Amino acid sequence: MMQKLIQSFPFKSILLPSLSQSYHSSLSSSLISWITAYSTFSLNEAFSPKPNVKNSDLADYLVRSFKFSKERSLSVVGKFSRRKSLEKPEEVIHFFRGLGFSDAHIRAIVHCVPRILFADIEKTLKPKVMFFHELGLSGPRLGSFISRTPYILYCSVNGSLKPSIHLIRKVLAGDGRNKCIEMVNDDVFRTITRCGRLILAKHTMKANVLYLESCGVVGSQLSSLLFRLPRIFLMQQDKLAEVVSRALDMNFTKGSRMLVHGIHSLSCMTMRTLNGKFEVFRAFGFTKEETDLMFRKSPYVFALSVAKLRCKLELLLNNLKINRLAVVQIPGILSLNIEERVIPRYKVLEILKLRGLIKKDSSLCTAMCLQESKFLQRYILPFKTDAEELLLAYRGQFLSTSQK
Repeated sequence: MMQKLIQSFPFKSILLPSLSQSYHSSLSSSLISWITAYSTFSLNEAFSPKPNVKNSDLADYLVRSFKFSKERSLSVVGKFSRRKSLEKPEEVIHFFRGLGFSDAHIRAIVHCVPRILFADIEKTLKPKVMFFHELGLSGPRLGSFISRTPYILYCSVNGSLKPSIHLIRKVLAGDGRNKCIEMVNDDVFRTITRCGRLILAKHTMKANVLYLESCGVVGSQLSSLLFRLPRIFLMQQDKLAEVVSRALDMNFTKGSRMLVHGIHSLSCMTMRTLNGKFEVFRAFGFTKEETDLMFRKSPYVFALSVAKLRCKLELLLNNLKINRLAVVQIPGILSLNIEERVIPRYKVLEILKLRGLIKKDSSLCTAMCLQESKFLQRYILPFKTDAEELLLAYRGQFLSTSQK
């Protein structure tokens, strides 16, 4: 039976020599070995790349025109093996250039979505371009936007783009400023430029808008949050609810104007990061209640790194001897520029105190937070005799009183 099987095999000319040598010793073993070798040979033949001039042209085109690596270009070519010419890619590139897209824009689009080279210009590309033109987006600005989120070119205009843009426009126009349509469209463009994925997630965005409104984040607060931090509207609602819960645990209240700032700040850091910053304050003697109060007053102070917080607290509390409770009352002082604002104003106040021109307990924190014009009017201009030296100190050219 084994012999009949061997003879019936269509490639016995390849098989029989090796089998005949070991037939009497181990015919079945040889047959198994040969079948294994033949199977491997057949698979390699089936999947080995066939010479294809057109595919080679496409691979070279991707490397030459778009700086693809050789490996990436071959991978892309494998997905478009039926394409017989470079005519379609050239048409698409010509279309983009005609819109005012730069080579960098086009390269970024193709790298992200190589299949765009074979897109139908009339059915796929033009409808999206026309839609964005209606928003006032064109030329290099549109190229910059699309190059960041090229998948938008495959979205449905009526099913995705229009509903998403309508919702974004509705939120941004609801800030109470009665902006004209051109200003609203500009805000829409800047928002989606920061986070183009908004357009791809209309259901998530809508759910988060409704949730935030239920928390009292409405009108200008909601508009500001969408404009400044659009990615928060892409969060899964349970994650967003967790951020809001953390804010409420720190005694923010629903409906308060500060809640939106707390949400903004907390969404940008993990609990571990926030706890690390709280540890810095505790190391300088602040209680949890005081730290929570500072966070509610100035959430964005906590965006500073641990190293910067430690450095600023060291300077204010230990070097400048500012009272800890003063920092609790005006935590915004921690966000001020040390070299350009804190040190110069400190020098001015020290001169005035030394000469008895102001009370020794005058609050440095209050002076730090004044607008520059008001600081000059209160601490420099009234003292005409000392105004020159005070100005020099304020500008960083402090003259020691011992020089006079």
